[in-house]
Amino acid sequence: MPLKIKPCHLRAAREYVSRYHRHSIPPVGGKFAVACYDGDNLCGVAICGRPVARYLDDGLTLEILRCCTDGTDNACSKLYGACCRIGFDMGYERIVTYTLASENHSGHIPQCSPPQ
Repeated sequence: MPLKIKPCHLRAAREYVSRYHRHSIPPVGGKFAVACYDGDNLCGVAICGRPVARYLDDGLTLEILRCCTDGTDNACSKLYGACCRIGFDMGYERIVTYTLASENHSGHIPQCSPPQ
């Protein structure tokens, strides 16, 4: 069954992150959150908000603060893609996120480019 992106309340996304994220606590704030479903099963969430780094907080940069999944194949990519599309549709010009060097991202670091 294909993965589907659905809206998610920030409170529900923070609760998911607090239960399942391996090393980070939920962010305090956020602009929006999205959820990824495999059929009826919630398999991940992403929370986006203002950049943590002050020099990036220019009003035109969005940070993907947390991406947390249960390990479902392609759920992270689906969530990152949805966050980028929504962010650019909202008028953000740059979208950033960070991964730990120890995380298994198979050499892939998400990069979002504005739509052409």
